[in-house]
Amino acid sequence: MKKRKFRSWVRAFIFVFSIGIITAGAIVSNKYFESTKSDESLHYVAEEVVESNAQEVVDTTPQTIVKPYMDETVTKSKDFYDSTRDESSNENAVIYYKNTYMQNTGVLYTGEQEFDVVSVLDGTVTSITKDEILGNVVEVTHSNNLITSYHCLSSVNVKVGDAVSQNFVLGRSGSVEIDKGYGNALLFEVNYKGQIINPEDFYQMNPSELEA
Repeated sequence: MKKRKFRSWVRAFIFVFSIGIITAGAIVSNKYFESTKSDESLHYVAEEVVESNAQEVVDTTPQTIVKPYMDETVTKSKDFYDSTRDESSNENAVIYYKNTYMQNTGVLYTGEQEFDVVSVLDGTVTSITKDEILGNVVEVTHSNNLITSYHCLSSVNVKVGDAVSQNFVLGRSGSVEIDKGYGNALLFEVNYKGQIINPEDFYQMNPSELEA
């Protein structure tokens, strides 16, 4: 049997076709390699470095309600009058002034010396008045549901419209001419949802629940 020889043009075609396949493979391989290379314009940081520089997001909402003073010598001199309690429990919640007994609508605090009166929460000063018996009175609105009032101030450190933060100094304690008279005094009242409530109960509330 005679061996058949490929014609020259067939061999040339096969050679060119093989070169084409090899070249195409090289191009695809090169493209794949380039796509997997790290972009030199990017800077990669080790995971431990990222973790060490990460900053924890801090919730600035106050978690507790503070009392309207920071002086540790301040004490409670008159309780809030609670109509649900018996009369004996309310003995220290009655104010006597000019032959008249009145129910105390807040808590009266007094100190060994004059002390700063501070806002119990963030809010806006919405009223400043002067009372003949209770001296300067500052009202702070915290939400549509919550207003706090600070009576008996000898001096005021704010004006109507001021935005105040928790622990911001509103003024200084003063005197109040009830019973035998008190010096270095603060009468603190809380109005929540249109009702006067006991400040001692108010301190235990969650600030987020007070938002309107």
